[in-house]
Amino acid sequence: MTSARQTHAPRRKPRAAAPHPFVERLALALETDGFPRIAGRIFGLLMMSNVEVSLDEIADSVGASKASASVNTRMLEDKGFIDRMSRPGDRRDYYRIAADPFLRAMEQRLTRWNRVRSVVTEAMNDQSLSSPARTRLKEFDSMSGECGELLEATLTRIRNRRKK
Repeated sequence: MTSARQTHAPRRKPRAAAPHPFVERLALALETDGFPRIAGRIFGLLMMSNVEVSLDEIADSVGASKASASVNTRMLEDKGFIDRMSRPGDRRDYYRIAADPFLRAMEQRLTRWNRVRSVVTEAMNDQSLSSPARTRLKEFDSMSGECGELLEATLTRIRNRRKK
């Protein structure tokens, strides 16, 4: 007589519905800009969501661990792309897309670019530079300054338009 062994497959958490294709495409696009793919998925998910989303829901929706979702939501919050909120009587945190994430992203990009430009400007004062190197730095400074001015003017127009 043989005894039948019952084997039980490990219980798996039901997988959330597949997110909108935009979410993964945005994640891949943001990854080329230095964001972790999970952060891009979270950002895309919140862009598509009409309601605040809990950390558990975010983790399930983007296929990440709760720890990874937490780290990436914190990073997006620190960058000003998403906002964290709470609900009365609920201990969980909820997230939503921040107001004007594009504006915030461009302001941060301009700040980073200005840091690079200040290093170039400082280097132009180095008397040991060769003439060709100094010329390249001056061209870089000139072009980046012009682009920076255009971006700043555009950001100012956007801010003013939003105030109206």
